[in-house]
Amino acid sequence: MSYNNTVLTITDVSTPDPFVVQAHGRYYLTFTAGDHVEVWCSDNLLTLGSNCEKTTVWRPPPNTHYSGGVWAPELHDIGGRWYIYVACENPPEGNKSHRMYVLGGPPSTQTPCVPDWEFLGPIQGLPPQQWAIDGTVASIGGYLYFIYSGWPFDNHQLSDKVQELFIIRLTSATTAAGPAVCICQPREHWERSDASAINEGPQWLSSPDGGWQGIVYSCAGSWTRDYKMNTIRYLGGDPVDPRSWSKSRRPLLTARGPNGGGPYGPGHGSFVQTMGETWAVFHGTDRETDGWENRKARVQRVVWTAEGPYMSGTVGRLVGNEAAFLAVSTGGGFPGSQGGGQQNVFSRSKRLSGFMDKMKKKINEF
Repeated sequence: MSYNNTVLTITDVSTPDPFVVQAHGRYYLTFTAGDHVEVWCSDNLLTLGSNCEKTTVWRPPPNTHYSGGVWAPELHDIGGRWYIYVACENPPEGNKSHRMYVLGGPPSTQTPCVPDWEFLGPIQGLPPQQWAIDGTVASIGGYLYFIYSGWPFDNHQLSDKVQELFIIRLTSATTAAGPAVCICQPREHWERSDASAINEGPQWLSSPDGGWQGIVYSCAGSWTRDYKMNTIRYLGGDPVDPRSWSKSRRPLLTARGPNGGGPYGPGHGSFVQTMGETWAVFHGTDRETDGWENRKARVQRVVWTAEGPYMSGTVGRLVGNEAAFLAVSTGGGFPGSQGGGQQNVFSRSKRLSGFMDKMKKKINEF
């Protein structure tokens, strides 16, 4: 089959670290807003930025240990209630004080786009002295796990140049138990930017048939054009055993080469299943020199091969509208693909609005 790797920008303003979840036939987006958490809601993911309801669900009070640096919120349905996991810092201490916190929202049978979410505090059981950001949750083997980016244990006060991925089991939406274990370290040259070696932004991803399961994460400096995404595959066994994971030696998604055009610095992605396809939602900049500015949310397809997720290795051609993104692909074939071909743009457009939630995971043990 051919692979349509076109890219569509779905927000016209900066929405770094985009996280999208489907529920109630709608799409909910949250992202790094800096000093608060907001959720955008739309019937159509591809026009979300221009046609959505926007709600500020939480703003930290001043003069607390969590009043600033509000980074990378994620929205999850756990045990019938909405929760948001978010990293915050104590402004007088700055970045080194970043820790993971939890917000509690309404029942998941209701929309999460309501104000005044409940602040539930830090995640109990995480190492209290460890710098931690970009937390996500995943159900693996019937148990819930928390996966995050943290500084190494052996040098937590001086390790701002190194970020690793850690996993710990959760006993509830707000409490972890057992040791946090490092499962991924930035050892490849393409995971570095000068003196910084970075693994962050973990996201659980599973193929539709469950044959491939693992984590997509971002690496290198998020302030550079070389920010990218890679994978570690779950091999089975105890998820808290580092031997249960295997890192890909080739990045999943990078910027194109010199003069290739944007988006640049593609990273910190989340994933949705829609219209029988897997789509990645990630941020990227328009210019190579944008740094942390103008990180807009983009969408590109993921296809599945015998080796796992495939995105052609680089961002695809940027298109300007929904119809162009949904158009039938004309090339880009690759070996070993799984799944069917592209569908007519008009039938696909009709299916997009109000598409039922295929990614929503019911977690009943809590």
